[in-house]
Amino acid sequence: MIKKEISNKLFKDYVKKGLLFLLLLIVLDNGVNYFLLNGLYKYYGLYTDNEIALVGHSHLMLGIDKVKMEKELNVIVSKYTREGVNIVERDLMIDQLLKSNQQLELVVYAVDAWMFTGEGLSENSYKQFYPFMGEKTINDYVFENATFGDFWQHQIIKSSRYNEGLVSGSFRGYLKSWDNLKVGILDTVALNSDIKKGDFRKIVSIKENRKIFENTLKKITKKNMKIILLYVPTSSIYNNAEVGKFNSEITYFKSIESKFSNIKFLDYNELYSANADLFYDRIHLNPEGQKLVTASFIEYLKK
Repeated sequence: MIKKEISNKLFKDYVKKGLLFLLLLIVLDNGVNYFLLNGLYKYYGLYTDNEIALVGHSHLMLGIDKVKMEKELNVIVSKYTREGVNIVERDLMIDQLLKSNQQLELVVYAVDAWMFTGEGLSENSYKQFYPFMGEKTINDYVFENATFGDFWQHQIIKSSRYNEGLVSGSFRGYLKSWDNLKVGILDTVALNSDIKKGDFRKIVSIKENRKIFENTLKKITKKNMKIILLYVPTSSIYNNAEVGKFNSEITYFKSIESKFSNIKFLDYNELYSANADLFYDRIHLNPEGQKLVTASFIEYLKK
């Protein structure tokens, strides 16, 4: 009888310790998530009263200096750029901005000739949205793209939603650091060689992607906001690989401008695409290129 009582007591002690340990894990998990998530909000400019938002992938991330814009224009800018995001994911990003930033007046949407292709971007870019699984539309999107086990792991263990890049972005948010530059100059010989071999991303505009894009623009327009379709320059060598298709995409963006009174298409290719010294690679500007394009864009906004 005494042994049984001792055994029951030990069992209860183990259960209590187990529950306490589980509670501590839950508190720690939620605490880490809260800290990192708020850092990302600061980094991307979500849940703020900012009036201007920049939206796109690494092409825009490396193309425009947000800090310079803020100093010159005396406004705070949300720079919501994610590596490899496609048209659907940019639509999700716009939804986040419209929901979280009620004072937005201008959305700068980065465009390029390859954005409707649907190929060549990261197939795992949805993983960058793990931290925002608390938002229903994003949670649904992750559910559609992740494996069953992967989804539920990140649903339950919130701190597992952050990879090295996202943790870095969170701390950048707290430190107010937006420097993200690629130093170097485009290797034009290698690029020409790749194009000659056909080793480059082809322009294949998918109608469904264009429809999603136009619906995104309509969504912003309903909020009585202005939109700038900003073409941060890409290397002229790359642009000319399929020059007919490239020019067709430029014509398309111009047609969008003519359809919407609140939309302007701003193309910096004519000014800068032929200068290889401004590029790190075929689509990304180096610091010197970023400096010139940012200055031009600021002057445009001032006017």
